[in-house]
Amino acid sequence: MSAEENRTLIQRVFAEGFNQGRLTVVDEVFAPNFVDRSTPSQPPGTEGVKEYISAVRTGFPDIAVTIDDLIITEDKVVVRTTWRGTHLGTYENRAPTGRQVTRTMIQIFRVVDSKLYEEWSEGNSLEQQ
Repeated sequence: MSAEENRTLIQRVFAEGFNQGRLTVVDEVFAPNFVDRSTPSQPPGTEGVKEYISAVRTGFPDIAVTIDDLIITEDKVVVRTTWRGTHLGTYENRAPTGRQVTRTMIQIFRVVDSKLYEEWSEGNSLEQQ
């Protein structure tokens, strides 16, 4: 895939998946056997990704993920993001606080056959300010 095609994949994950809650994008951009190498508790495949996005949006219905930096090659995308939202629902077994939260993350995605195939990430949980 070209760098531009890889850019489009990752932009769709955050704009459509996280920011808009459109879970159908997961089937369009993630491989059916996707694995998040940094979150072993997440079920593999697209259902695991959908569960994660749903959990984030349940806890933070106004979540807004901003892409701060992108580094793209033919088979990898490195993205640095800032996540902001209001803790209005249960998340990671924590009752809602109504507080604003922010986190930054660096994620590395491997692209295989035009789909996101693997991920490694570094970053904190959604923290309260």
